[in-house]
Amino acid sequence: MLPFGWFVIARIAACAAPPPPPEAPPPPADVRPPPTDWSKVPLTPAPTPAPPSTASYEEAIREPEPTGPRDDRLQLTDPQLTGPMNGVLARCSVPSHAKVTIRTAVRNGRAIGVTATVAFEHKPRGVSSATLRYEAGLSRKIVACAEKSVRALTWPPSQRRDTFTTVF
Repeated sequence: MLPFGWFVIARIAACAAPPPPPEAPPPPADVRPPPTDWSKVPLTPAPTPAPPSTASYEEAIREPEPTGPRDDRLQLTDPQLTGPMNGVLARCSVPSHAKVTIRTAVRNGRAIGVTATVAFEHKPRGVSSATLRYEAGLSRKIVACAEKSVRALTWPPSQRRDTFTTVF
């Protein structure tokens, strides 16, 4: 009878309810700082960005750029420099027979010097003085528009002065 008795006791012990789950930890105490009374915090104006440069390309490159073997400043790649120039003349109403050349100096993500020139391509026959006067006025408008558009662009930041020329 002994083997049967152990079987009954073992069977009863196996049918007992499982142990209760461990108690959940108490929720964390609210440790947030008290809300700030923003009406008493002095307002500090955000620094205003420097206005776009009005210097020409020639003025911007007049001072030599210090470079050397220990110069580890980031130099922008050609695609990084020319990429922002896509569509820069979109609002400038440039006629198809005009060639626009824009020379740009860039530092810290902004143009520090811009010079734009316009050349009109003519057929071999002579050009009237009225056409030349019209093109001179149009050239001034295109140059002003192009330079304003380029000065509004941004590039990746770099402490080094990078220069490039774009021809449209």
